[in-house]
Amino acid sequence: MPRLVDALPKYRKHKASGQAVVTLNGRDHYLGPHGTSASKAFYDRLLPSG
Repeated sequence: MPRLVDALPKYRKHKASGQAVVTLNGRDHYLGPHGTSASKAFYDRLLPSG
């Protein structure tokens, strides 16, 4: 089955630290405290525009 190329990476919570994290190109990027507007803004900046 082919991999989906148009799927957005998930904004998720790292349970041990409580940080928001997203994985891009196999690398985890920690965004700050999960659920805050600052971490969501950082997530939006990291996503490739397309």
